[in-house]
Amino acid sequence: MSSTGQEQLLQRKLRSPRSAAISGILCSLLIVTVMIVLRGGAIVDPAEIDRDWLEARSATASWILVLIPFAGLCFLWFTGVMRDLLGELEDKFLSTVFLGSGIMLVVMMFVWAAAYGAIFSTYQLVGDGLTDLNIFIYVTTFNNELISNYLLRMGAVYMLSSSMLWIRTKVVPRWLIIVTIIVGVAFLLFARELVWARFLGPAWGLMVSIYILISNFRPNQQREGEAEQVG
Repeated sequence: MSSTGQEQLLQRKLRSPRSAAISGILCSLLIVTVMIVLRGGAIVDPAEIDRDWLEARSATASWILVLIPFAGLCFLWFTGVMRDLLGELEDKFLSTVFLGSGIMLVVMMFVWAAAYGAIFSTYQLVGDGLTDLNIFIYVTTFNNELISNYLLRMGAVYMLSSSMLWIRTKVVPRWLIIVTIIVGVAFLLFARELVWARFLGPAWGLMVSIYILISNFRPNQQREGEAEQVG
């Protein structure tokens, strides 16, 4: 298939999966909502854990953590449709890395939510009988490590593999590829140092989703002209 034929195929496929854009937007908004409600971008200083902290957040955490499974499902849907965009032009190696990192992201997100859910559920069950906060401090430290060291770096793999696929297939404009590479490298190298970096992941997903959604509504001539500029 010629280069022009590939671009036309990709642009045609890009117009169809509005579900990818919608699911990506929903996933980003759900994750950001959870991070904000659970305070501090989901990172908590273990030294702050006491009865007052548990009491103040146990009420809201019980229902906000219900949103995490839906965010994970939306992310998987987004990943599946993004992979389907490539169709016959898919690179099996990069697509395997892309899909595997997406699945691992969802698994780690569920582990994070389950650990925090266990904290607040335990507090609600024990109540006034609580005598030792060490287990709560341990789980909080575990979750901080999970996000800052593992989840964000797996997000970097997801973004960088996405950018490599986009470079090969030219399915998105060059500026979006550059932004994806910059954010991915920052996650990979400086995840622990970037306190608010965890918000960049949902922001990136939202940006990609909005681009896909806008591309579906652009006039055909404008879209074809943009594809020629990318090439």
